[in-house]
Amino acid sequence: MEAHPDSGPADVDAMRMDVLRRAVDVYLKVAYPSGEYPESVRRRATWDEDPAPHELLAKPPFERAGKTPGSQTPIFALRLGNRRYPHMKLQLQPWNNPEGLMLSVNTHDQIAGLDLAAADADAFRQLQAENQQLKEAIEQAWEAEGLPTFLHFLRTYIESRGGDEPAEGA
Repeated sequence: MEAHPDSGPADVDAMRMDVLRRAVDVYLKVAYPSGEYPESVRRRATWDEDPAPHELLAKPPFERAGKTPGSQTPIFALRLGNRRYPHMKLQLQPWNNPEGLMLSVNTHDQIAGLDLAAADADAFRQLQAENQQLKEAIEQAWEAEGLPTFLHFLRTYIESRGGDEPAEGA
C-alpha cells in the first residue's frame, strides 16, 4: 500500500499515548471478557502518566517488532495475550494523522515449519482461528471507538483510489 499524501509514517514523538491507553483498555476488554487477566499483563498495561513516546517505547514492556517495509519507521509491540494464548500483541507504529499512530493486532501464532502430530495440529489450527477472530473483534472495537487502525487506513486508501481505475472496456 502506498501512503496517501496525508498519511503515512510520522515521528515517534507525535504518537499520542492517551490514544494508546484507550487502545490497551479496549484490547483487554475484548481479549479478557471476564475482566480478569494475568498479573504480567496488568504490569505491561501500566506505565507512567506522561511519558515521552520515544522514552516509553524504547524499553520493556514494549518491544521493537520491526520496521515498516521500505522505510526506517519502527513498529512497536505490547504483548497482552488473550485468555488462551499469552503471545498475541498490540502493535503500533508512527503514522501521520491526528493521533500520530496506527494500531493493529499481531496474533503472533504463525509458526513456520511446525511439525505437530495430527491431534496437536488440529488443536493449534483451532487456536489460530480463535486468535484471528479475537484480532478482528479487537480491531473492530477500536474502529467503533474511533481509534486509528490499519484497516481504517487501508479502506480510506482504497476509497481514495476508487476513481483511478479505467472503466471496464475502455
